[in-house]
Amino acid sequence: MNYLKNFFIILIFFFVSINHLHAKDKLSYIDIDFVLSNTIVGKFLLNELKKEEELKIKDFKTKEKNLKEEEKKILAKKNLISKEEINKELKLLQVRFQKYRKDKIKEVDKLKTKRNNNIINLLNLINPIIEKYMSDNSIYMLIDKKNVFIASKDYDITNDLIELINNQIKNIEIK
Repeated sequence: MNYLKNFFIILIFFFVSINHLHAKDKLSYIDIDFVLSNTIVGKFLLNELKKEEELKIKDFKTKEKNLKEEEKKILAKKNLISKEEINKELKLLQVRFQKYRKDKIKEVDKLKTKRNNNIINLLNLINPIIEKYMSDNSIYMLIDKKNVFIASKDYDITNDLIELINNQIKNIEIK
């Protein structure tokens, strides 16, 4: 029993001493979303991806509008042709609608994947810059601002990193 008591006392002493040893370690935080959207290369990447997404959305709206107009034309012929002929045309239109929906889902997934891959590529490009900044400034841990409850603005290195990234990375290849 005495051994157990001594063990816990030594264990507590050990943990208390570790905290004092690391009290001088430097900790900072960064708003990575702000970095991605406010660096020159990040703005370029996000704008190019947004343009591509808008083109796809416009294309799909046009296709959807054409399919709806075709449906109206078929329904307008309702009194002129037989029920069988209308049902046949409506079934063909329904098949085209289903194909349109599948294509739209597939394209949206492709765009999401492309966006994610390009953002990961950008993060891989800026990671060495961040690591060098950390070693130059004796920063041992960097936390994303989203995970910080409250901290002094003195520990926010976001603007410093934006400046460094803008100076070192001028362009990025969109894949």
